[in-house]
Amino acid sequence: MEVGLMTAATPSLVHQALLHSGTEEFLGAAVPFLREGFATGDHIIAVIPGVRRDALRDVLGRDKERVEFFDATEFYRHPVRTIAAYHDVLRQVGSVRLRTLAELDWKNWDQDWERREWSRYEALVNAVFGGSNAQVICSYDRSLAPPPVVEQARRTHPEIFEGGLHPAYNDSYTRPEHYDAGRDRLPLPEIPADAARLPVTSLDLSPMRSFLTERALRMGLPEDRLGPLCMAVNEIATNAVVHGTPPIEFRVWRQDGALHCEVADVGLWHPEALTGFLPPETAVDSGFGLWSARLLVDLLEIRAGYHGTRVRLRTACE
Repeated sequence: MEVGLMTAATPSLVHQALLHSGTEEFLGAAVPFLREGFATGDHIIAVIPGVRRDALRDVLGRDKERVEFFDATEFYRHPVRTIAAYHDVLRQVGSVRLRTLAELDWKNWDQDWERREWSRYEALVNAVFGGSNAQVICSYDRSLAPPPVVEQARRTHPEIFEGGLHPAYNDSYTRPEHYDAGRDRLPLPEIPADAARLPVTSLDLSPMRSFLTERALRMGLPEDRLGPLCMAVNEIATNAVVHGTPPIEFRVWRQDGALHCEVADVGLWHPEALTGFLPPETAVDSGFGLWSARLLVDLLEIRAGYHGTRVRLRTACE
């Protein structure tokens, strides 16, 4: 399938990974991709790091004015917020096809969990935007992106550019629901023995919020991050009280420069792999609570099954 081929009767996302070894290879695939968009009247955005952005501007010449450039460091701060940002862009362009050239600045993400969540983001793109007619090339510089990240790119993109101007079908591609299900079976790190714990026994969650506030500030969480964390924890605890099975316990501790919170109950729950990742249309839609909680913290993880349900949230203290 050549870049951009699509019929109006069957709109669907074209999501491709460009695996390259530097700017020359990047430009060899990126420039024809963008010029095709100029010819077809697409709305074109480029979300790429500074050095790559400057090189692309130079090659495009006057045509660079036809591309809306975003700073990758600003745009790619949080996977779920980035999904929301792309969702907004698609709404704004309406019926015009969106063509995107994107690359994360991997030096900003040196923790395993951060790289894992950005790889999950790439898988989610296929589910969240699968019904759009957007065309996306995600660029991966092998000299900058860690090898595990490049390997995950092979699992999250239906087509791959590698060593040529045309993408090839990717046999390693894994559907997002299967990809996410595998991620959510990984064991969570053990809770420290000195974690503070509080039983949650009713929908009056003010004691839990006070408990969290006191300990979070004492553990060094900046005040401007306390409000969003409290709202996220309140949403998760409400779901546990309404839908879970007692006993329910709230836990909080500081570790690795971040505040960690967990709400646990003994109820049996088998959430779908994409629960809380798909943007809801309204606040009353199923999944809105989890979606909003994910937006409010750095990381939200769910582990659920016959041994109960645990929802863990992480917010950086630094």
